[in-house]
Amino acid sequence: MADQSLAGQSTQTTAPVRDRFPDLLRSLALGFVILGHWTMGAVTVGPDRVMSVDNVLNIDRFLWPVTWLLVLIPLFFFVGGFSNATSLTRALGRGLAEPAWVAKRMRSLLVPILPFVLVVAAAAGLALLLGAPTGLTLTIAVVVVMPLWFVAVYAVLAALTPALLSLHRRYGWRVVAALAFAAIAIDLIRTATDQPLIGWLNYALVHGVSQQLGFFYFDGRLAKVRRGVLAAWAVAALGALIAVTSTATYAESMVGLSGERSNMSPPGIPALLHGLFLIPLAMLALPWLKTWIDRPRAARVLDIAARYSMRAFLWHLPVLVVVYGVAYAAHLPFPTPGSGIWWLLRIPILAFLAVCLWAWLRVGDRINARRRP
Repeated sequence: MADQSLAGQSTQTTAPVRDRFPDLLRSLALGFVILGHWTMGAVTVGPDRVMSVDNVLNIDRFLWPVTWLLVLIPLFFFVGGFSNATSLTRALGRGLAEPAWVAKRMRSLLVPILPFVLVVAAAAGLALLLGAPTGLTLTIAVVVVMPLWFVAVYAVLAALTPALLSLHRRYGWRVVAALAFAAIAIDLIRTATDQPLIGWLNYALVHGVSQQLGFFYFDGRLAKVRRGVLAAWAVAALGALIAVTSTATYAESMVGLSGERSNMSPPGIPALLHGLFLIPLAMLALPWLKTWIDRPRAARVLDIAARYSMRAFLWHLPVLVVVYGVAYAAHLPFPTPGSGIWWLLRIPILAFLAVCLWAWLRVGDRINARRRP
């Protein structure tokens, strides 16, 4: 009995502790995307029953500072760097070749998207057959699948992970600097030539900087950076971001608004600086976050959030469309976006959308459970 007790203690002592910090960042990044889309959707119905969709930030433009704190896209790709490096390293340790890892990674990323795309296509086709306005239906369908750019860029960076991780191990911070300067050069060329297509390269370069910094978290070097250095890094990036967005070339909002050049689509210098501000800020918060994310109750909540975050991200806009479609069919009133009553109703509407999304995700769980042997 004593030997068994000692063995149990040894197992508990040596068992690896799960690092929930990346789970927290990923859940926050995707969760704030969901919150932003649900909150910013400004739907109106005219006297002729014609529905139109806008962004409330186009109405209340003074809210743009919120986008600097709630648009956490860089943290998603930062965690992607940690996740890809961890997965690849473990696969290589098991004897799996890099091309086989890339193929497996692509399947795990892209196969779960197929049901989502099929459901959206079928719903759009059915709506058109039932006489829904063609323009509005196609616009909504495009908006619903638009967030898939996250997955597309993530897949590209995952495919490049073997090469980028090798460069990271050999050259370290010089790779981050090279990617950052390349992204700046691409954005300057795009601005000078007024050719937006060249800016598409920055989807890989700007978000590649975030992934590359995730490699530093994976190998522990980022955690060793002194807090004073992290603070100076964040302040310098924030100062540069303020300076750049104060010019006539770039918008202040991190969300693209009508009549303005988008900072995120494709990502430019403001998006790069935004990531360079958020990542050291997250690392500064790490010691404080560590005091509670591993507590049993917080860990359970975070594990659930991490489990559902990607699926919630995929399905949050279809749920929004269905809920507003039912409200439209039921002739419920649509308050004027940006008005007091509109903002007051955000709380119950967000709560109802969250319940609907959770119910849909649970349905998915039951379907998957029946398909398993």
